[in-house]
Amino acid sequence: MDIQDLVAQDRALRKSRFLGSIPSPERPRRVILNTDAHNEIDDQMAIVHALLSPELKVEGIIAAHYGMHTDKDSMEQSYREIQHLLKLLGMEGKVQVLKGAPLALEKPDVPQKSEGAEFIISCAQSSTEPLYIAFLGPLTDMASAYLMAPEIAEKVVVLWIGGGWWPTGGPEFNAFNDWIAADVVFASGLPLVQYPRTTYRMMRVGVAEMERFVLGKGAIGDYLTSLFKTWRVNTPSPREWWVYGDSPAVGTLVNPEWGYYVELPAPRLNPDLSYRHEPGNRRIEVCVEVMAGEIFADFFRKLEAFARGALKM
Repeated sequence: MDIQDLVAQDRALRKSRFLGSIPSPERPRRVILNTDAHNEIDDQMAIVHALLSPELKVEGIIAAHYGMHTDKDSMEQSYREIQHLLKLLGMEGKVQVLKGAPLALEKPDVPQKSEGAEFIISCAQSSTEPLYIAFLGPLTDMASAYLMAPEIAEKVVVLWIGGGWWPTGGPEFNAFNDWIAADVVFASGLPLVQYPRTTYRMMRVGVAEMERFVLGKGAIGDYLTSLFKTWRVNTPSPREWWVYGDSPAVGTLVNPEWGYYVELPAPRLNPDLSYRHEPGNRRIEVCVEVMAGEIFADFFRKLEAFARGALKM
C-alpha cells in the first residue's frame, strides 16, 4: 500500500454516512440527549457541551436509569442532576427534561413505556428534519420507542456510547444496564453509530486541564471541577486523570470529522455482553477513533465564552 492509498483510506474513515455534514449555528442539528447523569461525572460535561453548542438544537434531555446496584431510584437521581445542571447554567425552564424508564427491559418485545420514550416518538414525527438521539447510558428508552413506533427508524439517527470492544464485545457498563435493549437496537432498522469502550476511553482529561480550563469558569465550571476532584480523590488509587467517555457523542455531533468510522455488520448481544456475529446482519457505523483534543478544545472554548457572557444562547 503506497502513501496515496493510506491517505485515501484515512479520508474514507473520517466520513460518516449517518452523521452527515458539519452543522452550523444557522442550520443546527435537532438533538435529544438521553443520559444517566447521576451515575458518574462524564455525563455532566457532555450535557454542558451540548447546551453550549449553537450547532446543536437540544430539544430535550431524557433522564435514564443506571441499574439498581448503586441507587434504587437511579432514573430519578439522573433527573435531579439534569435539573441541577440547568440551574447552574441559568437555563431552568429553557430545555425540556423528561423522565425515562426506571428499569431495564425484561423482554425484547415489551417496551418500558415512559414520557421519555413518548417524547422520542413525538419529536421524530414532528418534523422532516432528521433527529439525532445521543444515548450516554443504556438504550432502554430507544428500544422502547422503537418497539412502540418502529416507523421512527426512518427519521432518527441513534448515537450510543456503549458496548465492549470489537469484534468480541465483553463487559461494559452501559450495555450491562440493559443488554436486552442494546440487542433490540442492534437488530432494529435504526441508523446507529456506536462508540464502543475502546473508543470512548480515549477521552481522558487531567487535573491540570480541569484547573486551567474549567475551574473558575462560572458556577458550572466550578461544579464540574469539584465533581472531578471528588471522584479522583475518593478512588482507591487516586489518579491525575479521568475518562470523560460520553463526550465523543456530543463532539462528533458538533463535527463528524472529529471521529473515524467503519461500517460493520451489527452484532447481536449475548447475556454475557459478548457479541454474536450472524450472516446477513444489517450494517451499522462503529466509531473506532476520536480526536479527543479537538473535542475538549471546543468544549473549553465554549465554556470560557459562556463564563464571559460572550456566548449567544
